[in-house]
Amino acid sequence: MISRIVSFALHQKLFVWLGLLIFVGGGLAAFKNLPIEAFPDVSDIQVNVITLYPGRAAEEVERQVTIPIETALAGTPNAVRVFSHTQFGLSFMMVTFNDKATDVTARQQILERLRSVDLPDGVHPDLAPLSTAIGEIYRFRLTGKGYTAQELRTLQDWVVEKNLRQVPGVADLVTIGGTIKQYEVNPNLARMRDAKISLSQLFTALQRANANAGGGAVAHGRQQFLLRSLGSFRTSADIANVVVAENQGTPILVKDIAEVRVGSAPPQGLMGQDNEDDIVSGIVVMRKGENPSLVLEALKKRIDLLDDQILPKGVKIVPYYDRSTLIDKTLHTVFGNLVEGALLVMAVLYLFLANVRAAAIVALIIPLALLSTFIGLTWVGIPANLLSLGAMDFGIIVDGAVIVVENIFKRLGELKEQQIKDSKARLHAILQATTEVGRPTVFSMVIIIAAHIPIFTLQRHEGKIFAPMAYTVTGALIGSLILSLTLVPLLCHLLLTKNIAHDDNFIVRHCKRLYEPMLAWALDHKKLVVGSALGLLVVTVGVGKFLGSEFLPELDEGSMWVSFDLPASVSTDEARDQARLLRSVIRKTPEVNTTISKVGRPDDGTDPKLINTVEILVDLKPEKQWRDGFNKRGIIGEIDKNLRQLPGIEPNFSQPVRDNILESISQIKGQIVIKVQSDSLEHNKQVADQILANVQTVKGVMRAFIDRDGELPQYVLEFDRAQAARYGINVADVQDLMETALAGKAATELWEGEKHFSVAVRLKPSERALPNLPNIFMQTADGAQVPLSQLVTFRAASGAMNISRENGQRTTSIGIFIHDRDMGSVVKDMQKLVAKNVKAEDVKISWSGEFENQERAMARLSIVVPLSVLVIFLLLFNAFKSFKSATLIISNIPFALIGGVFALFLTGIPLSVSAAIGFIALFGQAVLNGVVMVTYFNQLRDEGMPVRQAVLTGSMDRLRTVLMTALLAMLGLFPMAISRAIGSETQRPLAIVIIGGLITATMLTLIVLPTLYEWMVGRNWPDEEGDQPDESRLTPSISG
Repeated sequence: MISRIVSFALHQKLFVWLGLLIFVGGGLAAFKNLPIEAFPDVSDIQVNVITLYPGRAAEEVERQVTIPIETALAGTPNAVRVFSHTQFGLSFMMVTFNDKATDVTARQQILERLRSVDLPDGVHPDLAPLSTAIGEIYRFRLTGKGYTAQELRTLQDWVVEKNLRQVPGVADLVTIGGTIKQYEVNPNLARMRDAKISLSQLFTALQRANANAGGGAVAHGRQQFLLRSLGSFRTSADIANVVVAENQGTPILVKDIAEVRVGSAPPQGLMGQDNEDDIVSGIVVMRKGENPSLVLEALKKRIDLLDDQILPKGVKIVPYYDRSTLIDKTLHTVFGNLVEGALLVMAVLYLFLANVRAAAIVALIIPLALLSTFIGLTWVGIPANLLSLGAMDFGIIVDGAVIVVENIFKRLGELKEQQIKDSKARLHAILQATTEVGRPTVFSMVIIIAAHIPIFTLQRHEGKIFAPMAYTVTGALIGSLILSLTLVPLLCHLLLTKNIAHDDNFIVRHCKRLYEPMLAWALDHKKLVVGSALGLLVVTVGVGKFLGSEFLPELDEGSMWVSFDLPASVSTDEARDQARLLRSVIRKTPEVNTTISKVGRPDDGTDPKLINTVEILVDLKPEKQWRDGFNKRGIIGEIDKNLRQLPGIEPNFSQPVRDNILESISQIKGQIVIKVQSDSLEHNKQVADQILANVQTVKGVMRAFIDRDGELPQYVLEFDRAQAARYGINVADVQDLMETALAGKAATELWEGEKHFSVAVRLKPSERALPNLPNIFMQTADGAQVPLSQLVTFRAASGAMNISRENGQRTTSIGIFIHDRDMGSVVKDMQKLVAKNVKAEDVKISWSGEFENQERAMARLSIVVPLSVLVIFLLLFNAFKSFKSATLIISNIPFALIGGVFALFLTGIPLSVSAAIGFIALFGQAVLNGVVMVTYFNQLRDEGMPVRQAVLTGSMDRLRTVLMTALLAMLGLFPMAISRAIGSETQRPLAIVIIGGLITATMLTLIVLPTLYEWMVGRNWPDEEGDQPDESRLTPSISG
């Protein structure tokens, strides 16, 4: 089969060239359309249910909204977690699904169940747009000289949002800052009392005075006319002239008993930048699965159109966060490392082959394999990202081409110059050489792909992180294999026509001079060699226990995200002042370019933060403008020191995308999250306080806090039913007064062109002051006026600021951020202290966050990796039909672990899922070298050579092949291992593991493997069908 494929490629050159042209075109087209992200999208399939219930305390929202929705969603297929935050006026529920669900089915199931929920009048649950934790791709502010914040907010709501939502791939535009314009009718309670008009009468009059109606169609002669009754408000004057009642034939208008003015709805969030306290900001959220580069390109074109043609003169959209900057930086890091690795690969090829054309043929496979990757990712519908592209080791990718070219080079070197110049003789030699190594090459690639099986089995967050990497490498290997058996022989026939070396070059000869006596000594001291190797393996197990563990290294995004918690009872004005102070302190650091603060949440409830939460995006200047010797850690240290001089301020430093990802994992911010669950908030709080006091003492804890902790002061009005009955007043009358006059309630809307604004009834701010509330009068059925103080009892109290629930129980969560220590060690110490010192009766304590993902991933790998090794062993046994040979080759895997473990230990890098993937990728390469050696040993013995001679001759002949494949794999990842550029953090552990592992695997392959081979074969161990491979499956001639 392979012989026919190679023969076809050599004889049908035009077909190969056309196929190559189509392949390159398809690869370029795939690259153009392939979504490329800075981060893998790690979000679970989640559906967020947002329900606004304005003016209600958290306890009321929980009882009337959250619990009914939670009950309706219980038992949703494939849902693994239902978590909710309930706050003043908001219920925010996150339903997390496993990988069996799809976004469409999950949202459909939620919508179906929401239809049956019984909620208060006017309360309607909505689903958040289909986006993910990495969906916030663009942030901007709207500026305009001479425009107020309210005017800019109106432009944003009715002009900017409408246009940006039309951009393909945009799921939502979240607006924060400014105030939402509304028309307010401020009742004059004294005049209303004199006119004997109640608030309900005023409210009803406004509702009934604003409407258009249709009278159908009326025929008139030979024509038909449509009847329209136009009675809607056109200006605020229309509101003022609404008739509320009449007194002895004199109409009482709204303007007689109230003031009509332009006001604003109470803001739920504030935005500020540098010295400005009130700016209008927008966050563009990308739809899940879209290509961020294409979305951003289209978005910027629409913004240019808005700036130039649509928005009023002087109003501009000014960006302060652009994901394309991060994408460009990370891709620059990735492709820079790949180019450097490719150059190192070419250098190694030239050093060992001493032929530029042969090295160039192998090097050509690198960009072509990359195109194969793009085609594969496009086919399976998986975006490329920093981690998946960065994990490509071109040294491993070109192994197949190296084996083919190296064997062709050797076979051509056996010919005379005249034969090399003869096209037919050269073609015959190339066909023979490629066919000899074709089956071993295919087999070796299958082994490397099989080693990646565990990665495909990872689930949820870790699966979304590393599955693209496995698809990337697999796609590249398949493409490289096909090209190695078709294009490579053809190029060798065209280019290798002269100056073919007939002997080893200087480097190979020097390596053989060093290697030969070492091998001879090892063969004469088998027990010492094998014992030393086993002893080193035991030491490695001991060293491995000292390795820390973490989920993933933190990726540097280039920006900082600093968050603070102010006192729970802070007012909006005080929060604004504190945010200004915090921005000014941060800007004292010269490297800071600008600071943008966010207080509270958007009005649509898409980010359930409280008004006491301040989050500041810190944009840094380019590194060239930093002070000498300053790095990002030093900048953070200086800012942290300055901030801690403010009383009561405990800053937490994170990054924009990382902050969202951490919250998407467990719905709580924190690398480690401890959840305390029971039906009692008070009991949860008591246990959480005990846990917090213990975990704060653990070394490596940077910050530990109870999420959304605190109570809000409340002014409670308790209804006196007996007293109210004397006046014929019921609870609903008092509640209407509170909701309408105090909180403000929209009675109707006023349209201005395509814009519409609420018309709300609300008392003036001075009349809403707490001391004035008892003096507000209510009208009885007979027109009498009764002060509120005779109907209700006023008292000060406190209530929950936030109520969290998970899977039907109230939950109090502790978020923990760590630094300068690995996560596994920190959690281990925490769990010991909690188990020893915390009395946790009638509560459930669970550990979540990144730690939960780490535990799940490692537990799965502990099962799947041994199974993967077993699969590799069965493949080896199937090919060699020899338990002995398969065991010898598989023994390379534990020896490869030695170098990987020591590399992590010496560099101080914890064992993360990224490093674990490095070990998995290492397995295939380690086995490949074993296949090369054992295959040739068996071939020489099959030809009648004694065991000792076969081992010596085979090892010397295969030295070049083993060194080349190992060096190619190591140097292909070397730039990644030493890189410190943005985006390199997650690649480094993987690269260091593979490089360190290949160092020991190569040394032990060249020394221990021959020793074990002679020992096992020399003892004449029984074997099923001898020692040679099955010729029908594996032709064992891999030339060196």
